[in-house]
Amino acid sequence: MPRFIVVHKAPFTEEELIARAKAFPNYAPKDVCWRCSYSDFAGKKHFCEWEAPDETILKRVLKLTQTPFETIHLVRRLDAVNAEFEK
Repeated sequence: MPRFIVVHKAPFTEEELIARAKAFPNYAPKDVCWRCSYSDFAGKKHFCEWEAPDETILKRVLKLTQTPFETIHLVRRLDAVNAEFEK
């Protein structure tokens, strides 16, 4: 499944992100998965890893959940310990 990093500039709080994460499985399409997030609360920047069939479907999910975003990047994960990219 393709992976994406979505960059958000938004004043999300810890509590809001936790609530969103808990609610997401209740309405997520089965082929879309929010894997994890890295948050810079002071800078109001959040970097979220997603799996989705394509960017168009991911954008639909972000719009449905009223989640603002700056950019979406198609990425590949490097396992630095084994020096290999995921297939």
